[in-house]
Amino acid sequence: MSFGPRPGGARVVDGVSFRVNAGETLGIVGESGCGKSVMAMSAIRLQASPPSHIESGQLSLDELDLTSMSRTELRDVWGRRIGVVFQDPMTSLNPTFTVGDQLHEALSLHESLPRSKARARVLHMLDRVGVNAPESRLRQYPHELSGGLRQRILIAMALICRPQLLIADEPTTALDVTLQAQILDLLRGLRDELGMGILIITHDLGVVAGFCDRVAVMYAGRIVESAPVNLLFKEPLHPYTCGLLASIPRLSTPRGIALPVIEGRVPAAADRPTGCAFGPRCARVSDACRASPPPLQEDGAEHLVACYHPMERT
Repeated sequence: MSFGPRPGGARVVDGVSFRVNAGETLGIVGESGCGKSVMAMSAIRLQASPPSHIESGQLSLDELDLTSMSRTELRDVWGRRIGVVFQDPMTSLNPTFTVGDQLHEALSLHESLPRSKARARVLHMLDRVGVNAPESRLRQYPHELSGGLRQRILIAMALICRPQLLIADEPTTALDVTLQAQILDLLRGLRDELGMGILIITHDLGVVAGFCDRVAVMYAGRIVESAPVNLLFKEPLHPYTCGLLASIPRLSTPRGIALPVIEGRVPAAADRPTGCAFGPRCARVSDACRASPPPLQEDGAEHLVACYHPMERT
């Protein structure tokens, strides 16, 4: 996928392929600017076009080919079969409408229910996501709610029509650790109850370890490693993944010892090297890495890595 007035501009996401099964949680991790959110929003065609352009590939949800659908057809899919929890709950909720108005609108766009049944569905969903005193919350505006409550309201809106797939973009950002645990427990319970798949975008590897079934690591618009979460944490193969894991604070780290860092930064879409995008930051780089980007290929069962010189297995 590229950005620009016409196709062929800056390539932001390139050669990405993944799936999310029913009842499964896939985590997408990587530094800021590596293309996680753009990739996810493009996968359900929520990115405006222009300036974004999907130049090739296929996007599907069960029998639906999202690639060939019109915007009108997509509006029937968004919210009903695909729910989205956006990153910032304050800017995602309309400040001029009450919580009740926004939840009823999300439901009425896709289901024709009598007013009494619609209200019952809204109250049930608010109760299900842990909103206390749900009837009084319906009359409140977003600015009257705490950050944790706004996040729960967003989750309720995303799930009000019981979608097959939920995309959660940094759902625990700016929440304290207690609220983070509550939100993740809530999502886990709703996933199991509804049988939906979840795609969670995060930079928090602790969230990935405790919540996801599989994880894909992104760098500069490409997936560089993908594996079941336990396998990836036990035997990371890509040098970038190893760098991310090494930077996690641990209780065993002696006081005064600085955490390891990955020198350099993610290259801009218009300034990526010819070969491996991680090459300029990698201690294992070779001429082969500089010549062409490595393909994502299997290195053991269910473990994919895009690296000419992967780390040795222990």
